[in-house]
Amino acid sequence: MLHCGIYLFSCKSRLRKKEIMKICSVSIFVIGAIACVANAGFVNPLIPAWRGTADTEYMGWENFSSAYGGSNLPDAPNSNNLGALINFGPGAVLTSTKNIYGTSGPLFISMLGGMTAAPRNPLEVVLNISAAGTVINMQSVMLSLMDNNGSMLRLSPEQSLIRSDESFPMGGRVQTLAFTWKFSPNMIPATRWQIDFSSTGANTSLDAVSLDMRFIPAPGALSVLAMLGGGGMICGRRRRL
Repeated sequence: MLHCGIYLFSCKSRLRKKEIMKICSVSIFVIGAIACVANAGFVNPLIPAWRGTADTEYMGWENFSSAYGGSNLPDAPNSNNLGALINFGPGAVLTSTKNIYGTSGPLFISMLGGMTAAPRNPLEVVLNISAAGTVINMQSVMLSLMDNNGSMLRLSPEQSLIRSDESFPMGGRVQTLAFTWKFSPNMIPATRWQIDFSSTGANTSLDAVSLDMRFIPAPGALSVLAMLGGGGMICGRRRRL
């Protein structure tokens, strides 16, 4: 309950009390409205056909645990645990529906993680973002790949898509965005990756994020496949003898 210093004001201050109560109520209503609308999750996300197959990674964030400076681990079903999402935009809070809401400034999101196998770069990367209120800055989305020798490859998305876009009653939009990258094999022996994006201002509610990566088979897997192929050829010759 908001008291707003009831016993500190004289009767002449009743108008001021009412104004303070009105401002407090409106602020709570706005945050509550954003929380309710933005809890819908993805609408028409870009889901790659190869999700869940061999040599892929999938991470999904649906319920955040830290609004500022702390690691949010993937919590969606079937996610691996090789990444974390952190907001570096001050003034953010967690809503009742576990969204990250920027009350006084933009959200500045960094996603960081590592590779599942030997150093290698992905062939494809797909990122989905669901947010409401002030929109995400689509020009801010960047993917970086780093190796252990200090080299880094930093690229904008090859494709940026608005998969769903609806008006938000309290101002702004409710959107699902998708971003894709494609790489040639062996561009960089990456051991780590990072994705950065931000909103265009305050009053953004980040609802959900998903990340998919597809790799060429690790060198060990390629060696095994080559050995199996050679073995099949030998067996075939023996059958002909």
